[in-house]
Amino acid sequence: MKVYKKRPGVVLLHVCNEYLLVSTKDARDYCPYVTQINEPAAEYWELLEDANTIQGLCKRASEKYGKEEKAFLLPALTFMGKLSKAGYLIAEDAQ
Repeated sequence: MKVYKKRPGVVLLHVCNEYLLVSTKDARDYCPYVTQINEPAAEYWELLEDANTIQGLCKRASEKYGKEEKAFLLPALTFMGKLSKAGYLIAEDAQ
């Protein structure tokens, strides 16, 4: 199982109805300076404060939106995969 954490130095900004992940000086060597994400991805980014696994993220989203956890599985996998590949998230094997 993978554990995900936000890369230090990456911040989420909401500007003119757009959500942007911005890498500050500490993160620029690892990920693009800025990338636009959609509103659901921004919600997942915020949920990462309390949930750092795919299962945990699905559980938190389920609690927040009142839907079954499995409804969030594919979006969570896509979110974690894309942002890990881009460097905004750090994926580690759980111990």
